[in-house]
Amino acid sequence: MAIASTRTPTLTAVQDHERRLGGTPQSCLAAPSYYGIYLYSQLPERWHEGIVGRQSDSETTENGAHRTDKYPLRSNTTRVEYVPSPSRVTSLVTQTVSQHGTRFLDLNDDVLAMIISEFTTKDSLQLSLVARRVHLVAKRQALSSVTMESAQTVIRICRYMLEDVVGRLRWIRRLSVSVWIPAKGSGRYGWLLNRNVEIQAPMAIGLLVSLLEQAHGLQYLHVGNVDNNLEFDHALLDAICALPNLVELELLRGGRSETLKLLDGLRSRPRSLMLDVQLVNAEKDAIISRTGRFQELRVLGLGGMYMQRSRFYKNTTRLMHGLHHTWPNVTDLTITRCDIELPAVLHAFPNLRALTFTEWVNGPRSAVHDRLTYSVPSQGPACLEYVEGSGYLFEDWPAERPVYHILIQSVLAIPSQTAMGGETRCGDPEIPILLEMARNAEPVILTFRIMAFESLHESFWKRLAAEATRLRCLEGWMTNVPSSLSPITSLLYLEIAIDVSTSWFTSCVMDETPEPVDLDCSEAYAERLASLVIMQIPSLRYLSLGFGSMASHLPTPHIQPFAGRMRMWKVEGTGGERALCPVPSTIAQRLKVLLKSPDYDPLQESDVLDSSQ
Repeated sequence: MAIASTRTPTLTAVQDHERRLGGTPQSCLAAPSYYGIYLYSQLPERWHEGIVGRQSDSETTENGAHRTDKYPLRSNTTRVEYVPSPSRVTSLVTQTVSQHGTRFLDLNDDVLAMIISEFTTKDSLQLSLVARRVHLVAKRQALSSVTMESAQTVIRICRYMLEDVVGRLRWIRRLSVSVWIPAKGSGRYGWLLNRNVEIQAPMAIGLLVSLLEQAHGLQYLHVGNVDNNLEFDHALLDAICALPNLVELELLRGGRSETLKLLDGLRSRPRSLMLDVQLVNAEKDAIISRTGRFQELRVLGLGGMYMQRSRFYKNTTRLMHGLHHTWPNVTDLTITRCDIELPAVLHAFPNLRALTFTEWVNGPRSAVHDRLTYSVPSQGPACLEYVEGSGYLFEDWPAERPVYHILIQSVLAIPSQTAMGGETRCGDPEIPILLEMARNAEPVILTFRIMAFESLHESFWKRLAAEATRLRCLEGWMTNVPSSLSPITSLLYLEIAIDVSTSWFTSCVMDETPEPVDLDCSEAYAERLASLVIMQIPSLRYLSLGFGSMASHLPTPHIQPFAGRMRMWKVEGTGGERALCPVPSTIAQRLKVLLKSPDYDPLQESDVLDSSQ
């Protein structure tokens, strides 16, 4: 999936460089690194919307999940970007790729295409300017994935692609269009009229239709504001329906008659479908019925089909207690802002491997965040690799559906806003639900957020130790380290992320009151907390602990990626002589992946640790 936050050069910049170099760059086989460095320094500083490169491969993040991008992260105040190293392209060009001295530029086209397919658009464009030998291969990769988020961008990019159908348009594989063009005659169209956009809108849609009619190799299509755009020009609907090779389709803010026509007329049979409908006037039952005909689906995301029920009202009607279709081939299901009975889901999707419920407001596409892909050996069609959602959604989880990894989004035992510090805590009812699920699903990995109340030792921790008999890895996001934890005899790895964003709910409950410290820099303080933990759980072999923050949105807080620094230790010794040995951050991620792996072998730990020597 293309990551929209990646900043990439505009097509205008690409065209400028092509003209400057006379169409294609000169051959620079003798010294590609110097030429590449020069070109990199000449690229414009301002990067904005345009072509967005396909992010491929994967990298293990700090919480052990695979990220769909292989490049390091760079954070700023507004977003996380995937930014390659400036020297990456030139170092790849100059490095030796075999023991026989073959250079990068000596490889044949098939091998070059395979390597360059792992590049971002920015890297591909830079590499296309390094040498004539790789120009076409790299440029095709840069043109393979396109994002357009305004009418002006649609006009500019479509014109560029249509100028050379064979050399440019034929290589497009992924297209994301998030343009908002309301129907003619509507009040919002009049607002556009006042902004002098009325001339651009028909031109943009017309060019987009022409592009789609000739984009026969297109495999992925994302359309935002789908109903509005289809109503503006019905030729767009016909062009999308006629696409012959779509594998992935994402439709956002649809749900009315135009969406139904699109689903009815679609020529392709996609294997991945994401549908996010409007909450008002959406024909939800009809959409479910239309979706049922896509029996080739492997991945399905449904958003906004029904308003989720409120946990505060007992008599809320469940709007989706049964489905009239089954999807036997769907293995990955994401349900966003829907009120649907768990038995209905498990019945309609009998061969699920991954199930995600989320109440986030931005549709099923936003719910796809970092998680491991385990490739758990199947114990039959009832076995799931991964299940995620708020605790109350998993009430009465069936015993015949084991789950390898369970992630609970809501915060257990969190006080309610109206009863802060009192006996009523809105997170308490989910505790018995999780304990029952731990008994029935027998997870190997369990991730959840919980308060650090001392009273939870009897009501939760002891019972969890008794119920979760197969638990190998436990990831707990807390406000502090509890004063007592019950030993889980099968537990080998424990990760405690201390969430300072919810610490205002309660005071510290440790045996000692911690003095003010710089949590990010105080390794001694983190190690002191870790020492308290390893004395309580004798089976532990590894422990990670860190301080940071996660989003908490009442009344239903959800898990977001942990923003903070984690430290990892190996636990050595037995009994009262246990000690902590720091694990270098360079290999901590590899150890986490190993510990979570279905093929975990303790003998492999030494190989990972020895690699740091």
